Amino acid sequence: MTEALINRHRRNVDPLLEPGERLLDIASVVPVAGSHGAGHGLGGAVGNRLAQAGAVSGGTGSIASGFPTTSGNAMARLLVVTDRRAAYVHVRDIRKTGQVLWHAPRQLVLRVERRPRLQAMAKFRLHFVDGSSVAIATMRRRTIEGLADHLGR
Repeated sequence: MTEALINRHRRNVDPLLEPGERLLDIASVVPVAGSHGAGHGLGGAVGNRLAQAGAVSGGTGSIASGFPTTSGNAMARLLVVTDRRAAYVHVRDIRKTGQVLWHAPRQLVLRVERRPRLQAMAKFRLHFVDGSSVAIATMRRRTIEGLADHLGR
């Protein structure tokens, strides 16, 4: 658990919790779908395309198909894990409550799979019971380990 991150975003996340729901972890993340950053020009376009290949697996209506892309203006993008669910939250203003853009009950999340680090950010996949999965990036490998502790390996 990243105590500093939890403390920094507690005011953004606490109002989103249901009565009795317990916050376990918060991770600063970037969904691979819709992300850019491999550079400019033809090389950058190819790099961005390759990085997004397989960002979401599973057909329409799968658990992963509803996971948001990186589009939208957010100060922070958070994967919030509670004793009841995993949620993707956008925070537009550090002084206000975040917005839940996606969530799934914990029992629908099978595991976290750490992926090889081929870029500046560490990459992992969330796997779901329906066979779908979503690729997500974060700055620290330690973050992935913490999420796997709560969501399974």
